[in-house]
Amino acid sequence: MTMRDELNELLAKLNDAQLARVRVYAESLWRGDEARVQRWNFDFVAEFAQAKISAQRERAGMEVQVGETTCDGVAKRALWEHPPLNGAAMVSYAVPIPPQLRALRLKFFIGIRDGSELPPDRYVAFRVLVNGWKLWSAVKNSRVWEEYSVIMPEASSDILRVEFQTDGLGDHRWNWAVWGEPKLIADL
Repeated sequence: MTMRDELNELLAKLNDAQLARVRVYAESLWRGDEARVQRWNFDFVAEFAQAKISAQRERAGMEVQVGETTCDGVAKRALWEHPPLNGAAMVSYAVPIPPQLRALRLKFFIGIRDGSELPPDRYVAFRVLVNGWKLWSAVKNSRVWEEYSVIMPEASSDILRVEFQTDGLGDHRWNWAVWGEPKLIADL
């Protein structure tokens, strides 16, 4: 068996999100820029201890933690953010941004954890706020990971307040919302 055959077997086992990451890496090798580009990142799951956890109204029914979780059988390190009975759950970070970063972006997955019995006619709202401004939002009710990459505002040598929100939109039952592998990434 050749190395190409071995790689093809491994690639056949990957899901669409994993294949997309392999493609980006392979393209960087093709361009030859892998060795030249240095990356900076801030891992929100790893930095969970510094997060400020709050609720839009009351915290009753809210669950916020970090851990490995699965959506459609695919495991990821994640921020669990089950919304409260009413309103949104909010997890905020104050992120110091080093000088001279380029192409700052937020990369993450959103999902509903396996085991949830969220009915097909109900949705969970996911929102990202930066310095109090809504930068991104989506609603979701499927139990598969969806990957996003959001361009961030210029913030070199500043502190960004990044907030992840989930909202049950009036009914918090089974809203097992998770943010998979949320990270800020930039080139140096």
